[in-house]
Amino acid sequence: MNDRRVLGLLYALVTLSVLNFGTTLYFQFARPSGGSSAESASSEPSIQVAEKEAIEFARGIVDLYNDNKIHELYLRFEDLARVQFSEQKLTEDMAKIHAIVGKIEQFAYSNTEVAGKDSGRTYLALNYKARLSGGAFNPGTIRITVSRKDGRLGLYGFNVGT
Repeated sequence: MNDRRVLGLLYALVTLSVLNFGTTLYFQFARPSGGSSAESASSEPSIQVAEKEAIEFARGIVDLYNDNKIHELYLRFEDLARVQFSEQKLTEDMAKIHAIVGKIEQFAYSNTEVAGKDSGRTYLALNYKARLSGGAFNPGTIRITVSRKDGRLGLYGFNVGT
């Protein structure tokens, strides 16, 4: 009887392994051959972000964050983002973030990734490395989510962390 149980478990494991391998192959080869999303994103001019533009955009956000100008920071967000949270919620969240990570002393642009697409709009994540002070962490990262509208970057998300 024990041999039959072991043999049954062995068949089940082999079957699951074959299914797992088959699924992996399917998803690996079923992708469009246009390249990765990062490669195809870099070829679309509407979503390209130059390093200089990314640094200037972040500098304005970082200055407002460091100076604790939450009202001005709230106004920098696009309308589509602001309807999803209140200024009071942003004030509370920024107080928590300031307590944990402190100020952003210095930052450098790292890269841009496609964060997602929704309703014909492409969202990009601008990633930065940062030196933080006055908090529990150093170094840190900054991630700013943007979308290009009428030729300019619009703010949809801002995160400072480790």
